[in-house]
Amino acid sequence: MIAHTPTLFAAVALVATIMAFCLLLVGWSSRRDNVWLTGCGLLAHALAYVCYTVYGHAPLWLSYGVGNSLLSLALAFYSASLFRVRDQVMPWRLIFIIPACMLVGLMLLLDTLEPRMLLATLVLMLQCAMILYWARRHVERPGRAHLLLEIGALISLVGLGMRALAVINGTAVEMRYDTSNLKQSISVAIGTVTVMMYSLGLVLMAKERSETRLQHLALRDVLTGTYNRRAILERFAVALDRARGEQRSLAVAMIDIDHFKRINDVYGHLAGDEVLCHCVRQLQQRMRQGDSLGRYGGEEFLLLLPQADRDGALQALHALREAIAGSPAHFAGDEISLRFSVGLWCGVPGPHDSTASLLAQADAALYQAKAAGRNAVRMAALVGAD
Repeated sequence: MIAHTPTLFAAVALVATIMAFCLLLVGWSSRRDNVWLTGCGLLAHALAYVCYTVYGHAPLWLSYGVGNSLLSLALAFYSASLFRVRDQVMPWRLIFIIPACMLVGLMLLLDTLEPRMLLATLVLMLQCAMILYWARRHVERPGRAHLLLEIGALISLVGLGMRALAVINGTAVEMRYDTSNLKQSISVAIGTVTVMMYSLGLVLMAKERSETRLQHLALRDVLTGTYNRRAILERFAVALDRARGEQRSLAVAMIDIDHFKRINDVYGHLAGDEVLCHCVRQLQQRMRQGDSLGRYGGEEFLLLLPQADRDGALQALHALREAIAGSPAHFAGDEISLRFSVGLWCGVPGPHDSTASLLAQADAALYQAKAAGRNAVRMAALVGAD
């Protein structure tokens, strides 16, 4: 089916304008969000197609030179949006110098059909390839949004490749913006698809990013960044079921920073916050891949050591205790010495063991460690060596 090319351009411009208006309206209150940048890209995209619509009825510098430069600017905004949604440093110069170079180059080649078409096509292909590369680089968790963006970039490359082949084959005149034929209809239809895929992909990426942040906030302790009480108990329940099902050992350690109240009283609560963060950093640096640490409450932490037997768990916790003792915290020029006590339960969970019962045993062992003078590790129902 062959459609009237200027009408197709006008339809794409209308769709892009409506989508741009919606995104700019939504993103206006938070212009540091990528939604606003995506809206700017859609607006530039719409204006580019408006220029294409008047090809043959307006000066060539406007209908072709400005039009393609606006399309290049739209891709630059999409690239910037991709960096913004990931909170990455944005290479502003690299991204936005390309549309400027496009405009200068087209103005110099305005009176030549094939060279100007080849320049515009190759520059736009380069930008689509860059978007595809940046979309795949440093991907934390590929999802539907990344898939949409990558498919959009690939489809764009196909559509632009058709124009490049037309120039190479000497049929560039068939791809003029005022010409209606099957190739032109397919090319413009591809442009319509990519407008939607780029915008939807970037908006969905913002949504996925927000969901990830909310999930992080729901599962992480605000101060230390480690798992909060709810999250570590959920991981405890999973680790307990797995250890029971596989008949493997599980170590559950309750860690309490010794004389934490005294630290707060002497150095202040901000120093106490730094002590908690310092302890978490020291512990996390020395944990194994599958271990889990969470703030159970106040200055108490719950450490899970899957597949650790009694000797291995005791050795690991003594090493952690010694590492903390040898790494004092620093705050406002003060060096704050640290010690902690540990209550440990370790074994293969039985059918009647629960998170509550194991926590109770580890907690009882912790109180034994405190009663013995602190800075010690005590095994539930056993006495561990200091």
